[in-house]
Amino acid sequence: MGNLLLLALYLCTSALLAPARAATPPAPPGAPPVPAPLPPTRAPTTLARYPLDPIWQQARQHLGVATTAANTNAPPAAMKRQNYLPYLQANATYFRRFQEPDGRILDEFQFREVQNATACYALVAAALVISGQDTNFLTSAVLALDYTLQRMVKLDEKSPGADLSIAPAMIAYEWLHPLVAPERRQQWQTHLRAIAPDKAYRDRLTDARTRVTSYNVGALTGEYLRQYNGVGAPAFLYQHLPVQLRNFTVDGMYRDTFAPVAYDGMSRHFLAQLVWHEYAGPGKDTLLELLDRGALTALLAQSPLGEVPTGGRGSQHQWNEAQQAFVFELWATRKKAAGDTLAAQAFKRGAQLSWQSILRWVRPSGELNIVKNAFDPAAQHGFEKYSSHSHFNLLTASMLALAWRVADDSIFATVAPAEVGGFVFELAEFRKIIANAGGLYVEIDTKADTNYHSTGFVRLHKTGVEGVIGPSDSLPSRLTPLAVGIGWSDGDTWKSLAGENFDFVKIPKLTVQKTAPTNVAFTVRYPVGSTNVAAVLEHYDLTPQRVQVTTTVEGTARELRLRFPALVFTGVRATTVRLTNSIATVTLGKSRQTCRIVEPAAAVWRRTGDILAARNGFVEPLESDLGTNRVVYTLTPEVLP
Repeated sequence: MGNLLLLALYLCTSALLAPARAATPPAPPGAPPVPAPLPPTRAPTTLARYPLDPIWQQARQHLGVATTAANTNAPPAAMKRQNYLPYLQANATYFRRFQEPDGRILDEFQFREVQNATACYALVAAALVISGQDTNFLTSAVLALDYTLQRMVKLDEKSPGADLSIAPAMIAYEWLHPLVAPERRQQWQTHLRAIAPDKAYRDRLTDARTRVTSYNVGALTGEYLRQYNGVGAPAFLYQHLPVQLRNFTVDGMYRDTFAPVAYDGMSRHFLAQLVWHEYAGPGKDTLLELLDRGALTALLAQSPLGEVPTGGRGSQHQWNEAQQAFVFELWATRKKAAGDTLAAQAFKRGAQLSWQSILRWVRPSGELNIVKNAFDPAAQHGFEKYSSHSHFNLLTASMLALAWRVADDSIFATVAPAEVGGFVFELAEFRKIIANAGGLYVEIDTKADTNYHSTGFVRLHKTGVEGVIGPSDSLPSRLTPLAVGIGWSDGDTWKSLAGENFDFVKIPKLTVQKTAPTNVAFTVRYPVGSTNVAAVLEHYDLTPQRVQVTTTVEGTARELRLRFPALVFTGVRATTVRLTNSIATVTLGKSRQTCRIVEPAAAVWRRTGDILAARNGFVEPLESDLGTNRVVYTLTPEVLP
């Protein structure tokens, strides 16, 4: 009865948004990746101007027009906090089946606890309890937190670290400690005070290690939350935060090892928890400015399907969009508090798009396909070496629980930049170009991480069209260079733009010709410097209906080959691929992608018969030998009647 009374009292106050203050591919799980050499430009101590501010100001003008039209034609849609909860309940219910008597969550395929799965489960289960969605999770949540905290205290230098577990464990503690008996609360506090950072965390500064990665961001966030809740000291945070701030670009993006976009978002989602928990220590102003820039950059870079740009390790995993949903929900509340209604509504819509992106991949059993394909999770198709069905499901759910907690129902979701477009910009240190015209979205990788992607035109998304036929990704060029684009003959061999890997001297150049919601035009020049090709020029012309690409080569190459990665299987559904002379179509359900070669007019597509594994399923390269040094082609994604 006492616990039920405590729970009832807590639920009465749980609507408050602010938390209550209390008295190389990565190494094996638990170990941080080895830092890579930094590029020449870094965020200075005194920040330079925000390079994307002109893009954001331009986007604001377009948003203002689109928002007025949306409000005139129909009332703006309310995105309710409670929308997150049924999914969280289904996900936690699925994984509760794998909870051991000691509280840990086992992975059903690896037969062990993987990374921070138990800590994330504790957070999700706690959210279900304090929201009132399912108070029957209280015992299970308490057991999971018991196990997590006991494990942290026992860690030594040879154990997998707690770098990524401490922050979700602290949030679970914040939400659960008012609901348990005083004896258990005291036990938790004893464990938390006993955590030794030099033993618990793997990614930390030492005499031999002068750089830290995104793993450390999780640890320093957890250390701040320990201090905030009165069970820790600030020394670890104050030692590492200044170093971590130097890992940001002037665009506000966190540059982890080899610049994967996913781990920019992962790091910002951790550091946003400092902002949410009222951090006011050293570096606060710089941190706030960088996170504000990062949130705006992510909002501009979001695809109209709600997705984070693809690129590098961790991409195409559902947690990419979940961390984005949390950050966008939090920034919507911050912009509302600052009186910026337009930005608040745009961030709210961005959160909604992120959430809708994840919902597309919910399995009938209640949990997610953790990668954007429909294969049975036992196949581990598209997984990283460190991916697991339990860990990345529960990580995604924990981020969505944070989004639920900070969401403000009074903010209406109108339109996001991804749906309006009218801009093109470059994220130089992440080697990306993002372009959008009226919700037709293009992503270009100008220097791919060869272990994961290829260089060139890697993504085309449009509202309402299934993203996986876009294409939505490329293949690892180290194994099979493949993106939308050309190759050329060089003697007896064929080379391709997809296989190029430019250094910091030979940098592709973006030149912008036009930016409007109805039309965006720009050119990318790739300084190839091979035997018979000095450079490749790609001119892009986007409208809300299609993108037209004109490609020419500077040099003596006279034979080009155009390649298109056609999705043939998602893991459950096969596409229909049809070729008619210069026209190739890929159809999946009510979505169709058409690639038409405009020049040369006599061009003919052919199927290669090569079936290649990709993140989103299996693809087959389509090819056309052109016999010329110039090609014009269009891609037209559409929803069929």
